[in-house]
Amino acid sequence: MKKGSLIVGLDVGTTKTCAVVGEIVPVKKTDRGFFSDNTNDAVVDIIGVGNAPSSGVKKGVVINIERTAESIKRAIEEVEAMTGIEIKAVYVGIAGDHVDSFSSQGVIAVRDKEINQREVEKVIDAAKTVAIPLDREILHVAPVGFTVDGQNGINDPRGMSGIRLEANVRIITGSATSVKNLIKSCQRAGLDILGIMLEPLACAEAILSMEERDMGAGIVDIGGGTTNITLFHEGNICYNSVLNVGGSNFTNDIAIGLRVPASEAEKIKKEYGCALLTMVKNNEEIEIAYEDKPGRKIPRQHLIEILQPRAEEVLYLIKEEIIKSGFYGLMTSGIVLTGGAVLLHGMDIMAENILELPVRIGKAKGIKGLTDIVSSPEYATGVGLVLCGAKESAAERRMNGGGQFSEVKMMIKRWVNGIFK
Repeated sequence: MKKGSLIVGLDVGTTKTCAVVGEIVPVKKTDRGFFSDNTNDAVVDIIGVGNAPSSGVKKGVVINIERTAESIKRAIEEVEAMTGIEIKAVYVGIAGDHVDSFSSQGVIAVRDKEINQREVEKVIDAAKTVAIPLDREILHVAPVGFTVDGQNGINDPRGMSGIRLEANVRIITGSATSVKNLIKSCQRAGLDILGIMLEPLACAEAILSMEERDMGAGIVDIGGGTTNITLFHEGNICYNSVLNVGGSNFTNDIAIGLRVPASEAEKIKKEYGCALLTMVKNNEEIEIAYEDKPGRKIPRQHLIEILQPRAEEVLYLIKEEIIKSGFYGLMTSGIVLTGGAVLLHGMDIMAENILELPVRIGKAKGIKGLTDIVSSPEYATGVGLVLCGAKESAAERRMNGGGQFSEVKMMIKRWVNGIFK
């Protein structure tokens, strides 16, 4: 295949590592492609998926490089066997409780009294020229809005006349050590990194439409170790937060409540789990049998009595965080749930009742190929990374630079050159 026609997204999570391979397929100009310029339309065809249990990641952060590298290798080997393609480079996602964000402002004088791309880049550079601790790195700078000569509420000022241009941005930072260890893990697995993307932004690329982002929508990604909350309004990210709860909390509760190993608790959760007691019949039973232990039957209600309080607790924490953001009333399009933990039956119904907002389960859009597999919310990040990589590839072909991964690309170069100590 032609160089650059394949994109690989790598999602290194707390409980699972997932690799997704997509191919950029040119289509007729009369068809609607995923991304478009005036010369080349294309869609992304998902051609392979690989999974492996994660054993070196805790709360979204690499704590054992060798084990993480081994998990990455297994996921890559699985997708290589599925596609028959040797994978050498990936776009990788990053998340975890080390990720933080804050608002910043920048202002410049417009030289030619007409704002173009150069002025937009300069004012964003001015906004991100802030002091951050030495142990932090900028992962993403998201414009929230622009002001031209005192007129605010402008999303795209290019082409406008003005003398003074201001930008409000959201700066998302992460632990330099966490980023370095993620890079090391991928390299130890024999992979080059083309770019690093904040996972909630990758999810948004896969499951949110531009209309939803304009009207106001949130993504709640309940992963194995953490829950990422990302809110969008007027097309841009306006808030990002991470909670230290996730699907592993449900598993631990089952392990303690039913006195079974964590691996067995995970199987029970996936096979029989439910968030609402009202969705379970009174006479339902489940059988618990593992290793050489004799099997025993318990009412399924006992399992749900363990899971429902935890689900309620997580959702109330999410609601509290959204209210604290100050954007609760602007979430017109509601909340989209993603991540493996939302596969718990009835989770979306409970979420709608507790959050008092429209809620749906996130499924990847704008793709072809293995849609029956990757439509599951647990693949949203992997698919989003592929879509972001496809857009980055298109942008580089058009103007040989720039794009969503530019911040971290520079950071990777600095690390490779030995600036990280």
